[in-house]
Amino acid sequence: MLLHETYLDTESTRFHYARAGNGPPVLLLPGSGGWKLTFEAMLDVLAPHYTVYALDPPGQGATEILDRALPLGADGIARSIAGFLDAVGVRRPAIVGHSWGGGFALRFVELHPDRVARLALIAPGGLEVRDTWEFRLARLPLIGELAVGRALAGSARHLLRKSFAHRERVPTDRLNDYVHMMKSSRRRATLLADLLRVERSVRWSDTERDLRLVDIPVLLLWGGEDRILPARLVEGFTSRLPSVEAHVVPGGGHSLHDDCPEETYALLLPFLGADHA
Repeated sequence: MLLHETYLDTESTRFHYARAGNGPPVLLLPGSGGWKLTFEAMLDVLAPHYTVYALDPPGQGATEILDRALPLGADGIARSIAGFLDAVGVRRPAIVGHSWGGGFALRFVELHPDRVARLALIAPGGLEVRDTWEFRLARLPLIGELAVGRALAGSARHLLRKSFAHRERVPTDRLNDYVHMMKSSRRRATLLADLLRVERSVRWSDTERDLRLVDIPVLLLWGGEDRILPARLVEGFTSRLPSVEAHVVPGGGHSLHDDCPEETYALLLPFLGADHA
C-alpha cells in the first residue's frame, strides 16, 4: 500500500492526514487520539478498493488549530471538515466515523446534506448523554491539564485498554507511537491545549435534535461490551435516523473495528460497496 502522510493548511486549521489507495473516496474520522491510533489497520483494509483519507479532526492527533477564534463545538469542527474536503478536491465521500468522529460525521451531514454518499458509524457520539468519568475530569480546570499533560501516557493507555473487550488485541505499538508523537512534538503544548479546548466545547444537543435530517444510508455498529458509550444508546439513533441498519456485535468493545475485525468488516465492506462519486 502506498501511503501519503502529510499536512494541509486551510484558513483555520493545519490538518494532519493520510491518503492511500485508488477508487471512490472514503473519509475516516477518528475519536480521541487521531487516525493513526484509531484507523491505521482500517486504512490497510480499505485502500485496495477506495481512495481513503484518514484525517485528524481539530483537537485530535497532530492537527493544529491555526485560527484561535475558531468555534470548537460540533458545528465548528464540521465546518472545518468541509474546508478540508474542499482543499483536497473531494465532493461527496462516504464517511466512516468512530466515537466522537462519528458525532462529527453526523453533524457534518446535518449541515452539508449533499456532501456525503453514505455514513458508517462505529459507537458514535451525537447524543447528549453523560460522559464517562475520564472525560468529565478532562473538562475540569487544572485537573484536565494534569491528565493530558503530565499523565498523558497513563491516561491514553487506560482509555485504550478500556475501549477493548479483548485485551490481547490492544494495539500497544500504535499507542506507543501516539504517546511518543505527542511528547516529542515541538507543538506539544499547542496540541494538548487544542485537545482540551475541543473536549470542553463540544456538546451534542443540536446533533441529536437534527438526526432526522440525515437522509442517507447509515450503518450503525456497536460492541455489546462497550464501556465508553454503552450499546443501549443504539436505540437513541435508530429511533431518529430515517435510514439506518444497526448491528450490535456480542463481545465487542468501543474500538469494535480493532476488537472484532472479522465481524466489523463483514458488515462494513458490503455497506461501502455501493458506487458513489
